[in-house]
Amino acid sequence: MGAPNTVIANSALSDDLFSVSFCNEKEGWACGRWGTVLHSEDAGQTWKMQESGTDYTLSGVFFATPREGWAVGDGGTIIHTTDGGKSWKHQESPVPFFLMGLYFTDVRQGWIVGERTTILHTRDGGQTWEVQFQDEDFILKRVSFCDDRNGWAVGEYGFTYHTTDGGETWERQAGEFGFSEETGEIIGGNFLFDVDAVDPQTAWVVGIDGYVAQTIDAGHTWNRIEGRLPRTHLFAIEVKADGVLAIAGADALYTSPDACGHIERAAHHPQLKYGWLYDLTSVGADGFVAVGKEGWIYRTDSVASAWQPRH
Repeated sequence: MGAPNTVIANSALSDDLFSVSFCNEKEGWACGRWGTVLHSEDAGQTWKMQESGTDYTLSGVFFATPREGWAVGDGGTIIHTTDGGKSWKHQESPVPFFLMGLYFTDVRQGWIVGERTTILHTRDGGQTWEVQFQDEDFILKRVSFCDDRNGWAVGEYGFTYHTTDGGETWERQAGEFGFSEETGEIIGGNFLFDVDAVDPQTAWVVGIDGYVAQTIDAGHTWNRIEGRLPRTHLFAIEVKADGVLAIAGADALYTSPDACGHIERAAHHPQLKYGWLYDLTSVGADGFVAVGKEGWIYRTDSVASAWQPRH
């Protein structure tokens, strides 16, 4: 199936987009700089602006149902909608930090990650948020759960945290930061930008320098996938239920038909130049949608073999 063109209602839109979320095969939302929120009702083929009520950059969006959704961003911003984004209300954050990513397992239970290795948690749909975990002064970029107990959070210098009890405890599984005694230069792990929890044993991460790794033993070991990947920044990864894998990054998109470790550059026309795609998500059985620089939105077919942009 060929990839349909993606169009946007406001052709003047040029603000960077940092996150995208689809709750079913039709309805999705994207968010970005200056409080931008976009909504699609046709699997990402067309998009319309929504009024978010904030000018802060929004770095993460997640919808649990077609009506219930959240977005997070700079200055401890948390906004929530119960009507599919027609109206947004602020929720109180216990920290003023930049909040980067979020994940909900249902309309009540969710997690947010951000600066200072902070993980926030709610049990009541965000009416109250609490600091569930904090560690050293690094930035966590993304969090992902495969059910209401098993999840991972990742960020700077490869720091990776894992929970098997819904965040009651978080175990550091990876990450390194220090200084060379000889040169004084920083010694650290790869920056990680995204994680996708597939099941309690399996998760994927991506980061700088073309870094892609998978665990199949609940994070006890992480195996780097080499593939045909250049040493470029990889910002987002998503594995669909049928095993099709897609990766978004600087200047390119990548895919694997069965998440078996053989990852190749995906076809996309026109070519991405001097830009980036920062997040992507699956759209049911219909494929993927990716968002990024200056309002770019790319959509693909069910096997992520051909991507077409709006811009």
